[in-house]
Amino acid sequence: MNIQQFASTPKLIEIVLDDEDLIETYGEPITFYTYDVVSLSTYFEFFNSRSNSQFEALEKVIKKLILLEDGKPAVKENQDLPIDIAAAAIRKVGDILGKSLSKTSMKTTGELQA
Repeated sequence: MNIQQFASTPKLIEIVLDDEDLIETYGEPITFYTYDVVSLSTYFEFFNSRSNSQFEALEKVIKKLILLEDGKPAVKENQDLPIDIAAAAIRKVGDILGKSLSKTSMKTTGELQA
């Protein structure tokens, strides 16, 4: 199979934060957009900052990933989200980006399979 078949132009997808606690607090689900695929640099920036507790770096990359329907950042440079919304958005983005990995290429130990 030719690798070019897997290349695609990123598309904006709608993300709905509908956790019970968020709906109870804010009265309805919260919506934002992100890309279905991202560059390798953005991908590793997100996961490295998340796993290494580099919160300033995570804040910067998440502002690149939490978007409006037109693809512009939903959170401006001088703005922040409430922590419960930010944490839920980070989880959702992580779930989406994690699904872009092949689930059969690595064991749970992180070792490459033959």
